[in-house]
Amino acid sequence: MNKPIVVALSVLAVFFSATAVSALPVAHAQYGVGGSPVAGATKEQLQECDQLGIAKSECTENAILAKRRIIAVQDNVNNPDKGSGTNYFQGSETWIYIGVLGAIFGGVAAAFFFRGRGATPPS
Repeated sequence: MNKPIVVALSVLAVFFSATAVSALPVAHAQYGVGGSPVAGATKEQLQECDQLGIAKSECTENAILAKRRIIAVQDNVNNPDKGSGTNYFQGSETWIYIGVLGAIFGGVAAAFFFRGRGATPPS
């Protein structure tokens, strides 16, 4: 056989095998027994769901974590000094960093420019 054909068939075999593996059924063991999301909820989780305002039919560990994340984000939005939305550069520091980066990249560009100008063309 021709070498390019063998290479092309090998590449196609790899792509088709990767697609076949992704078409197999996926295990859903983490979502509770019998499809019920409440089947694995503990008493503590059910109490926390009541405190957070999550319905018992939707009480899962993922729902609790998502609600905690929403509360944390809302707390950060209301208090910007905690981190969310705080500027990384304060005041004139931004212009200093831009100047330093401009000097570095400008120096490299100038070095390439002058190095290219001094080169002799091939004969």
